[in-house]
Amino acid sequence: MKKGVAIRVAGLTLALVFFMGVGLVSAAEYCPDNFIFLLDQSGSMYMHYGKPPAHVKMAPDRLKVAIAKRVLSGINDQVPANNYKGTNFTSALELLAPVQEISRPGLYDRAAMAKALKSIKDDQEIFGRETPLGPGIISMDPVLAKMSGNTAVILVSDGEANLGTDPETDARAIYSKYPNACIHIVSVADTQDKKGKLILNAIHQMKPCSVMAEATTLDTDRAALDKFVRDVFCTQKKEAPPKEEVLILRGIHFDFDKYNIKPEWRAVLDEGAQILAKRPNVKITIEGHCDGIGTIPYNQTLSERRARAVFDYFSAKGISSSRMDTVGYGKMKPKATNDTEDGRAINRRVELKVMP
Repeated sequence: MKKGVAIRVAGLTLALVFFMGVGLVSAAEYCPDNFIFLLDQSGSMYMHYGKPPAHVKMAPDRLKVAIAKRVLSGINDQVPANNYKGTNFTSALELLAPVQEISRPGLYDRAAMAKALKSIKDDQEIFGRETPLGPGIISMDPVLAKMSGNTAVILVSDGEANLGTDPETDARAIYSKYPNACIHIVSVADTQDKKGKLILNAIHQMKPCSVMAEATTLDTDRAALDKFVRDVFCTQKKEAPPKEEVLILRGIHFDFDKYNIKPEWRAVLDEGAQILAKRPNVKITIEGHCDGIGTIPYNQTLSERRARAVFDYFSAKGISSSRMDTVGYGKMKPKATNDTEDGRAINRRVELKVMP
């Protein structure tokens, strides 16, 4: 099977899964029964975050690992005592590069987890301690095997990987064996860790349940930390229901420089029209998007035409035009890299924002 065909088939499957009501493409819909803190303790994590001027003495509290420990401690302070079902979490604290078990899987105890986090070394050798990030992710295998239900893995790392197997491949292997797992990312990558940023973002993009945040933001912004905990642990389930939900039609893609709906996507839109017909009070905004090739004005017009094409299709299926608005975002909101053909294909898409 050609690569392009494979991508289209995969997209069709995902779209049908969404429309059949298996679950919304939203981090808030993934609620964990268990969680694992997975902290990178490689040499680069014991380096200073950012590059200070030569005359500035490096402060210990600006080491990447110091920032990481503060963030994990802050998350631990906010983790709900029980999961969204009202039962106890199973939790663990694991280190990678090298692999080390600090707190083995067991019933979550906030005070015990705080003590375990405090025990992580504040200072270690830097040189000669490379980063086998991929094997570190694979080390989650026996830990995940001890947990049932949904397990949130909160990976805190700068993404540097210079030893062992490919981290992205190993993350996919974990997802393949443990489909109920979800890897959330707390990035300690700074401007010098360009490769690390790409690796962490690639892992984040693998599954829609994944939440990603910058460690320095969580370290200094309490509201951002609170939101991260809510998004990961579904504590919003105990609050007022959200006023809107975002549903992504991942299967609706377009050829380069085109806005016509190809025959292979009509079954997907037909299924969507049927769902909307059963929910007559729902209003939707149809959002069109483009890849990064071309000028901003040209892509703006193209994205609007893509959105309008879906609008017209739903109208022809009996969905009232008063329930639908369209908007084009051009190339301003990519979902994947525009540096590859596959990434650009993903970005040529339509999304639906649904207001209940």
